[in-house]
Amino acid sequence: MENRDYHTITMYESDYDSDSSIPYINRTRESTNTTHVNLMQKCLIEIRRQGLRSTTSRDSVCVYRVPPSLTRIDHRAIEPEIVSIGPYHRGKVEVSQFESYKWQFLDALLCRAANNGVDLQHIMQEMEGLERKARRCYLEPIPMSNENFVEMMVLDGCFVIELLQQVCGNEDPVNLKSPIVMKPWLIPILIRDLLKLENQLPFFVLQRLFHLSISTGDSLSLLALKFFNLALPRSLESLKRATVSEAMTLLDLFHSSSLPSNISQGSQNEYRPFSDQTLPCVTQLRPAGIKFRPHRSTDNFLNISFCKGELKIPPTTINDVTSTIFVNCAALEQCRAQHIPTCFSAYIAFMSCLINSARDVSFLCDDGIITGFSHHDQRISQLFKELGENIVFNVRECYLSKEFGEVEAYYSSNWSALRRTYFSNPWSIISLVSASVLLALTAIQTIMAIVSYNGK
Repeated sequence: MENRDYHTITMYESDYDSDSSIPYINRTRESTNTTHVNLMQKCLIEIRRQGLRSTTSRDSVCVYRVPPSLTRIDHRAIEPEIVSIGPYHRGKVEVSQFESYKWQFLDALLCRAANNGVDLQHIMQEMEGLERKARRCYLEPIPMSNENFVEMMVLDGCFVIELLQQVCGNEDPVNLKSPIVMKPWLIPILIRDLLKLENQLPFFVLQRLFHLSISTGDSLSLLALKFFNLALPRSLESLKRATVSEAMTLLDLFHSSSLPSNISQGSQNEYRPFSDQTLPCVTQLRPAGIKFRPHRSTDNFLNISFCKGELKIPPTTINDVTSTIFVNCAALEQCRAQHIPTCFSAYIAFMSCLINSARDVSFLCDDGIITGFSHHDQRISQLFKELGENIVFNVRECYLSKEFGEVEAYYSSNWSALRRTYFSNPWSIISLVSASVLLALTAIQTIMAIVSYNGK
């Protein structure tokens, strides 16, 4: 989804010297009309100037607003619950109580940084040098003074770095007394907050703070992935293999590390869907002979495969963390669709086709593919339905294009139609067997009658 920048156009009342880039307009009209023409010419010039600035700045934007189509799904998946990172939600009542933690974590990080000969003044100077670049990373102008913006970068950035270090860094006596480590129930909430599209700092800010304060141990990327791994487990080997060369935010880092290793986008000539929905739901596919199996040979839930009537889907736990991931990764893809693979959108579209009701979810739970925990079947069904209805998705040009085509082709085959018609339930089978037996007995009776007649 394209994000538009809205700018104020300054209206001038003074006389205007014509610009060569504006088409010539007849100057023989009345003076009132001439004044209006001049004002319109000035507006056009200002629009062109703003357009050039907007195009230039948009290339550096990495922290967006969630598109309106996704904000209605679940506000808890969008707005921070306990901690604000960055300017968008700064100062809100819901996150004000956690501000004191940021100062505690800043103090702890300064103790680490002192070992590198770095103090608060040094950190502030470094952030002042990054302020202008950091401001350009946000979709909309930030109405904060230079001093407040730099203070926000230091407080929020140092909180994130120290949080990652205390929870996932090397054993340290300081970590054992951490207010976060002593309250482990906070960690899932913090993971959700750090994976929200609107709750981000540019990654280069975090990277600079990390290099100033931490001199040994894992890289910032691996440390962050280990932190997220506490809620959505993957093997350590998978995390180390997930190479992210230029992450723009923590959410972008997680998104890039989660992409399937063998992404192959479809082509316009490969797959033409038979219907608007593109896939029947689980309740319809099962009678057609398609078997659903948990794909246990991978720890990436995006790795869906289909072969010989067997659809393999990695087991996934649907809870508050995964719903937050779905909403925000899909929102990130809608905002940056021209720059990153839209694998989460494709996965959501695929699953939203399979899940049309609570009964579909129940089948997938029985097959070991979905675990609900806090989300009951109807809520999971509603989540995928709303996500599927509100994402921008091209079934012909996604990494699951092959699976979309093969599942639909199998469902539409003659053998599948025969199974659905005659073998969909026990009564159909009994009726078919009875009819076959009756037909066989009739044939035998006919043959016996012919033989008996010829023998006379």
